[in-house]
Order: sequence, then C-alpha cells, then structure tokens
Amino acid sequence: MIVLPTAQGYHPASELYTAPYYQNLQELTAVKNHRVYALPWTPYNWAKRLEYPIEAMVIAKAAYPDRFADVQVHEWVLEFYQTVYGVDEATAKELRSAQWLDWLVEARF
Repeated sequence: MIVLPTAQGYHPASELYTAPYYQNLQELTAVKNHRVYALPWTPYNWAKRLEYPIEAMVIAKAAYPDRFADVQVHEWVLEFYQTVYGVDEATAKELRSAQWLDWLVEARF
C-alpha cells in the first residue's frame, strides 16, 4: 500500500493511477491493486492536531482492510467532526472537503 502525505500539496490516489507523469509507477503492486490512499491536509510542520485520529483511521483501514471492513471512513469522518466540533452534518461535509477528503466518498472508503 502507499499512503500519500499532503504537507507539500494534495495528490489524490487517482493521480497515481491515471496521470501520464506517473506512468512509471504503474507496475507497483500498490498501484496495480488500487491500494493508494491520501491523508487529510496536514500542515507543513506535521503538527498533530485534533484531526490526527483521521490520519490514523485512514492508515489503519488501508493497512488492515479486513479488520476495518465495517468502517466507512467517509461516514466516520462526518461523525468525528460532529462530535469533536459540535457541528451539523452539512458543516461536517464542508470540513471533510476542506481537508481534501472528498476522495473517501468517491472511493467508498
């Protein structure tokens, strides 16, 4: 598996699958098996913040998909934001998008 950090900018997994400038990576097992994941936006200094559990959940489900088969991270993230920040679902969806996590929904991850 490959987990993409975001401190230097957002690179969704789909970029590794389809972008011509990454064509040399197509033979990597993680790319062939669609096991590439992106973390939420992380500050350049890698400061851990309230969103750190999201990073841990993405990595956990990516590394152990069978153990986390019952967790839909795209939904779990909404619950996380609602609990931690006390916001409604619409605001939680905006936060998910602002954290560059729309791929969770698209990938049904």
